[in-house]
Amino acid sequence: MAQRALADVMELMANAMAQEAVSRTADREAQEARRGGEDELRLERFMNNKPPIFKGGYDPEGAQRWIEGIERIFGAMRCLDEHKVLLGGYVLHDEADHWWGNA
Repeated sequence: MAQRALADVMELMANAMAQEAVSRTADREAQEARRGGEDELRLERFMNNKPPIFKGGYDPEGAQRWIEGIERIFGAMRCLDEHKVLLGGYVLHDEADHWWGNA
């Protein structure tokens, strides 16, 4: 009889652990979906500010103007550093994009 009770308890524990695993997976998937939606909204807000595009080449003044324009938008949006990297990289085109991909 004690063995049967022990088996029942172990089965209950296994079921509870399985449910917990399913719940954690669902929570993680929901969190990732929210994060993806937040990323899309952040990009949309960024692009609505009409950020300057930088194409690269030897243009120190153009690069400085690009940095100043991007930083102004980042300040207004109160961007975290991790978002600055993604958003700033999004408006690098042509030679600048190739450089960034290799950096």
